[in-house]
Amino acid sequence: MTLELVFGSLLLTMAWGMAQPVIKGAYGGLTPFGLLWLRCTAGAVTLTIFSLIARTPERVTHHDPWKEKGHRILSACMHNVYIWFLYQGMFGTAAARASVLLYSQPIWVMLLSAAFLTGERITLVRALGFATAMAGTVTVFSQGLGADSALWADSYILIAAFLWAVQTIHFRRYLSSSDVVSIARWIMLIGAPTYFFLSSHEPNFGIISLGGAQIFAIIYMGVIASALLLAYWGHLLLKYSPAKISVFFFMTPIVGVVGSALYLGEQLGWHLLIGAGLTAAGVWLVTGERR
Repeated sequence: MTLELVFGSLLLTMAWGMAQPVIKGAYGGLTPFGLLWLRCTAGAVTLTIFSLIARTPERVTHHDPWKEKGHRILSACMHNVYIWFLYQGMFGTAAARASVLLYSQPIWVMLLSAAFLTGERITLVRALGFATAMAGTVTVFSQGLGADSALWADSYILIAAFLWAVQTIHFRRYLSSSDVVSIARWIMLIGAPTYFFLSSHEPNFGIISLGGAQIFAIIYMGVIASALLLAYWGHLLLKYSPAKISVFFFMTPIVGVVGSALYLGEQLGWHLLIGAGLTAAGVWLVTGERR
């Protein structure tokens, strides 16, 4: 492994692991729809400027441009549906719990890959990883639901993890050679007006107040996590295999749990810590086998 691969993958892991605490911290002044349309707007502007400055040729998967556009629109719609479940669920559960539950996503990717992608199969090691990660999820749920968590919200996070996996399989099957920056821009351009319309029934389009936490969340989620780092992820994918990058992502739920304690001051019970450890171990088993 090169220094760029290690540093880049760890950077993505740290940044995306902190996403749940940052989202939760913004809900004191923004509704989920308010944060979503602001995040998508910031991301669309950033990616458009990035594309103009970089002037890189757009890579395509299909010879038929209409098929390419159709799959990009479908990918954007699937992304925005999973993001809707994530942001709604984040409103009703603790950020640390959400981090552990959301990053069961590689496990669902493993199961769906075996069903829909050629050459993928469930080995004994992957089955063990699935069982370990699911034990982590059960452990998190066994902690009970206090004032900071609701059953519907935790369920929304799990649905988001599954839908994210579905979008990942679609991407690998139909858009794996396409331009990552362009795909991300389509996601933001479709998401911004959609969430703005959905926020129209809320006072001030979901903006209650704009303080430091809200502005930071818009910049972090829209510009950094959803735009610049996504473009950097695309750069890494051009040079290294997805399997070598994804092996680092087993640490993401741990980053989310620690970040929730430091950034939000959430209390971490032993159920949550054990659940995070089991989930991380399960994801490592599933992704690490393909290094």
